[in-house]
Amino acid sequence: MIKIAISTSNGKSVDQHFGKASSFYVYKLTDSGLDFLEQRDVDSYCTPENAAEAEASHSFNTSRFDKVWEVIKDCQILYTQRVGDVPAEKLKQKGIEVQLCSCDIKSIGSCKGECAH
Repeated sequence: MIKIAISTSNGKSVDQHFGKASSFYVYKLTDSGLDFLEQRDVDSYCTPENAAEAEASHSFNTSRFDKVWEVIKDCQILYTQRVGDVPAEKLKQKGIEVQLCSCDIKSIGSCKGECAH
């Protein structure tokens, strides 16, 4: 079984940047499609208090990253609209493949990151 995390604001499409996501929808990916498991809330990596600073400096914050990672660490793939280079590399090092995507969630099984983003 493969678990995937999706950064979504509406539960219908991949429409969130990893750093701005306040929740992730977690699914089980099977040969027959996706099975919804749960919605997991998180304090976003770029919290409202530090969003301008984080965007301006593009600095990596290990503490904030670890809090988000704890929420999705049992997933093998993250589907997200965008993610910074450093967080993407850290996710990869921790065993989570990152797929940039902007498609409908129901299409993810066939997306493979080839949709427009």
